[in-house]
Amino acid sequence: MRRLVLVMMLVLSQIPAYAAQDSKVEQAIRSLDEQRIAALIQPDIPVLERITADDFTYTHTSGQTQTKAEFLGDFKAGTRVFKSLKESDVQVRVYGNAAILTGRCDLTGVNAGKDFVLAMHFTEVYANVNGQWRWIMWQSTRLAP
Repeated sequence: MRRLVLVMMLVLSQIPAYAAQDSKVEQAIRSLDEQRIAALIQPDIPVLERITADDFTYTHTSGQTQTKAEFLGDFKAGTRVFKSLKESDVQVRVYGNAAILTGRCDLTGVNAGKDFVLAMHFTEVYANVNGQWRWIMWQSTRLAP
């Protein structure tokens, strides 16, 4: 019994360290996400290429799915322009080398010459790849007006 108590005390003493580590990761992810948003609005293709994983997947509210090359290609060609992107109620959950963000996104822009305004719920994933956090997935669902 004494050994069990000692083990439990040791385990419980580590909780603050893990919480502090997750808090630092959460802050880093939130900062990276702010960089991502700024780069999408600019658009700043080199920043987007740097923070986006090679096996990236972007799923639009329409259900269209794009690879990294396809998604960034639209910005390079000027086919897709984001004029404003505002996130709210963002929750960050850290699971080791992965972070999942969920929240609301209000987006305005131009796609293939047509203006759009979207309110959506999103899920996005970042992963720590070789010591660097990378944007690996975005999926959004259109909200009813």
